[in-house]
Amino acid sequence: MQLKPSPRAISLYYFGIFAVLGVYLPLFPSWLQAQEVQGLAMGAIAATLPAMGLIAPPLFGFIADSLGVRVWLIRAACAGALVAFALLALSSALGVALGFGGLFVAALAFAFFRAPMFTMADVVAIEASLSSGIAYGRLRLWGSISFALMAIVGGALIDTARPAAFPATMTAVLLVAFAVSWTLPAGGEAPFQRLRQQRGAREAAAAPAAPAVEDSVQQRARALLRSRDFRLFLAASFLAQSANSSYDLCYTLHLRDVGFPEALVGVAWAVGVSGEIALMAFSGPLLQRFAPPTLLAFAFAGAALRWALLSSVRWWPALLAIQPLHAVSFAMMWVASLAYTRDRAHPQILATAQGLFSASAGAGSVIGMLVWGELYKRGGGSLTFGVASITASIAFVLAVTFARSTRRSLSGSSVFSASSQCQE
Repeated sequence: MQLKPSPRAISLYYFGIFAVLGVYLPLFPSWLQAQEVQGLAMGAIAATLPAMGLIAPPLFGFIADSLGVRVWLIRAACAGALVAFALLALSSALGVALGFGGLFVAALAFAFFRAPMFTMADVVAIEASLSSGIAYGRLRLWGSISFALMAIVGGALIDTARPAAFPATMTAVLLVAFAVSWTLPAGGEAPFQRLRQQRGAREAAAAPAAPAVEDSVQQRARALLRSRDFRLFLAASFLAQSANSSYDLCYTLHLRDVGFPEALVGVAWAVGVSGEIALMAFSGPLLQRFAPPTLLAFAFAGAALRWALLSSVRWWPALLAIQPLHAVSFAMMWVASLAYTRDRAHPQILATAQGLFSASAGAGSVIGMLVWGELYKRGGGSLTFGVASITASIAFVLAVTFARSTRRSLSGSSVFSASSQCQE
């Protein structure tokens, strides 16, 4: 019998892995700058995180579905990310200068393993929700809480001017995440047995008058990609995440340029994360009442409104009041996207479908990061967020289109609703 991870274990794992991002995202650029890595070199190293989001999730997702494993891949990903930063911390402690090449390789290795740490966690959470009856958002919100806490604590306590401080802290947090991954049971996962079964099925299929063999992971994945609604969903995800990356890259710059009080910049970010946490907590009733494509259309429309307001509003209290829209533009988009993927994909290819969605969103982030910086240099926040609003509006149109063309009824995913029935 396969043991399923408990909601508590999944929430704890989310808390652990988002603590990693809570340290990495705010401090890594400052640490690179302290190592005299700037300009194009810094951009190339920083781009490894979204770039690996294009490659690692589909690869690990296909492996997960082909071998029938989840938790062991999570543990392997945590171990790989831990080794990457442990080596970086060791070289920093010994005073060994890695230069651009060494830092790029270390960042690339971390980024490669970081992606499935999160993607496979979502797959495990979705599958576990079937038996636990707890909405996905109530599990995932602990990651948002952890990110906010670690961003505040890390920014206050870690001195990036000290070469070993940042990589040592990252190593410690990754070690905790790796340890927590062992609270997720993997007793029923048997990858080598699955390989033997697949080999036997191929041999049986090659024999004369062999019975029909169940569709393979490859066949189901190809069929999913041939469906018009899923391709439109991936395109909309690409555009929406491209627009969202304008916020990640340019929001703080925009606040400072329009005279937002310096002391309240962190508060503005915290208000956005608070809205995200609130929507995650109450996402179950929303997904019980509305189909995921409907919520996606609403989320993309909310994002278009948010970026349009950011491009035109200058009064700082109004800018702060806009921040709760983060709950719609990001949190609603994320939970609805996972719900749509879960409903649209056959259970045999859930991890593959989730990997395809993550890769599409990652591609949007990469393209966005390449575009928004130059736009901001040319026209500031007005131009940047104005174009982001148009981009999100196109995603909205695509969402309405694929909602109409979806061939299956997606009327409220029980996996994501708090009232889902427990299954043995």
